[in-house]
Amino acid sequence: MSADASPRPGCLTEEEIASLQAAVPGRAPLALARHLASCERCQARVLFGSERRPGRRRPLREPPTLGRALLYAALVLAAVGAFLWTLRMLFGPAD
Repeated sequence: MSADASPRPGCLTEEEIASLQAAVPGRAPLALARHLASCERCQARVLFGSERRPGRRRPLREPPTLGRALLYAALVLAAVGAFLWTLRMLFGPAD
């Protein structure tokens, strides 16, 4: 077992994790189940075999330029205007 996978004080041991995994659903020892429900580190050890290392973060995409944002806004307004004009043509003016 590697040093980073060894349990910290208060965390479940490998034997306790094995007893949880071998238990029938709903019949796990209550103290172990409570600890597992509240300990993120032990949950990762049960699910993945060891702690998950954080993945690489992608750089954030740059927001659109002001000109492009205004173009999008104008296109949306034109689409809404065309929709309302179509409704008026279909149903006639409201008298």
